[in-house]
Amino acid sequence: MITGHASLYNDYEKLLIENDKLSKENRKLKYLKELLEKSNQNLIEKEKKFKEELLQNKNIIKEKDFEIARLKSLLNMDGTNHNIPTSQTPINKKKVIPNTREKTNLPKGGQVGHKKHKLHKFSDDEITELIEHVMHNCPCCNSSTIKETGSTKEKDELDYKIVVEKKRHKFIEYECKDCGKIFYQEIPNNLKEENQYGPQIQALELTLMNQANVTINKAKKITYGITDGQIDLSEGYIAKLQKRAANNLKNFMKDIKTAIIQQPLIHWDDTVIMVDTHRSCLRFYGTDKLAMFVAHHQKNKDGLNKDGILSVLSKDTVVEHDHNMVNYSQEYKFTNAECNRHLISDLKEVIDNLKHKWPKKLIELLTKMNNKRKNLIRKGIEEFSQEELNKFEEKFEKIMIEANEENLKEKEEGKFYAGNENTLILRLLDYKNEYFLWIYDFDVPFTNNLSERSLRGVKSKQKASGQFLNIESASWYATIRSYIETCNRNGVNIYNALLMLCIGNPYSLEQILSGEHTENEEETE
Repeated sequence: MITGHASLYNDYEKLLIENDKLSKENRKLKYLKELLEKSNQNLIEKEKKFKEELLQNKNIIKEKDFEIARLKSLLNMDGTNHNIPTSQTPINKKKVIPNTREKTNLPKGGQVGHKKHKLHKFSDDEITELIEHVMHNCPCCNSSTIKETGSTKEKDELDYKIVVEKKRHKFIEYECKDCGKIFYQEIPNNLKEENQYGPQIQALELTLMNQANVTINKAKKITYGITDGQIDLSEGYIAKLQKRAANNLKNFMKDIKTAIIQQPLIHWDDTVIMVDTHRSCLRFYGTDKLAMFVAHHQKNKDGLNKDGILSVLSKDTVVEHDHNMVNYSQEYKFTNAECNRHLISDLKEVIDNLKHKWPKKLIELLTKMNNKRKNLIRKGIEEFSQEELNKFEEKFEKIMIEANEENLKEKEEGKFYAGNENTLILRLLDYKNEYFLWIYDFDVPFTNNLSERSLRGVKSKQKASGQFLNIESASWYATIRSYIETCNRNGVNIYNALLMLCIGNPYSLEQILSGEHTENEEETE
């Protein structure tokens, strides 16, 4: 019995020892488990942090790609795919001047079969000076024993010279034998001073300043040079001349404003000018026969209302512009027409940035419709057939569906310019009637190029002069420009028009439009 108990006791001791070992092993495993759990938790946290950093880096890369695309877009901007003036083209980039003319692939210069334009020989009664070229020696043997054969070769030359005239006006004094009154002919306003510059030199300065767009100091130098230093004007005199000329055109400006308001179609646009280091505005209103320019401190709706043109037009008047949103104000009643050249520039910008197909298809559709319209107009047809209009509508709708599909893909990927494209699509849909009014009304032009061309001279003036001294001098320029540009559009010699202005008898708008100005020119001569 004792032996059996001892055996059990020994087994019990062994079990205790084994249990102790297992307990130690269990504690070790628990510890390792805790270590593994902590390590796993650290890995999870590191993985989470890594994913966050990866996502952050992806967003940074996306932003960088977006910025790179934006900067590339800016570098690719020019006059063909963005509505920016050529004056803002970077120095290291070639200027691209928009041209809506169709290429003919013909060589430059005179074409085969075209009549050559040249000066013709003068008639004998036109000759003002005869110059004989004589020789005294034979060009072959240098002999002096030469004689005339009686035959000649004649070559005519057309040139001009400046002759400075110094005139003196005498006003004879009279006495009336009946009443004894002493009198003489009334002295005109242009002869009030002891000595003054005549209308010819005044007209020249106004031509240089407002047509050639040269600066005041250059106008002074040009005059000094061509008169061989005999006429040396002061810059102050030229500035006063601008003011006086503009003041003498107040009635003309009233008449042209009234005439423009009565037109069935009006073009308008504005451009930034610098006035005393500040950005100001010079605006154009007009037609192919009328041109009115006005200057304002700011480019805003207050200036438009002050001009008093858009605010008084009826719904029967069509106003062509470059998507100036102010035109859609509820205060205005006229019919809007959008410029399609600017639309094509916007479409080209989408092509350059996103390589999408729909803008190209729309450009092709618009160009094709415009060419068809030109052909119909040449044939005396004044509208598209209903079938042709229906086809245009169907094609346009298909293109816009494709545009939306292409844009959605880009927006999902967050690509640069997708937002700009979406804005253009919405604009096309919202202003479809205004953009395509020219398709339904052949009197409405395809573009607003008339305004663009009208304001081009103003940009030349800015390049030459830099800025206007004040808004008054800008307004004088705008007024004189209105007068000479209207004259030019109606075939009136600009210098003669300015000469009449300096005499104090400027052409009225009625004379310019009717051709009566020629009678005045003959009387002046």
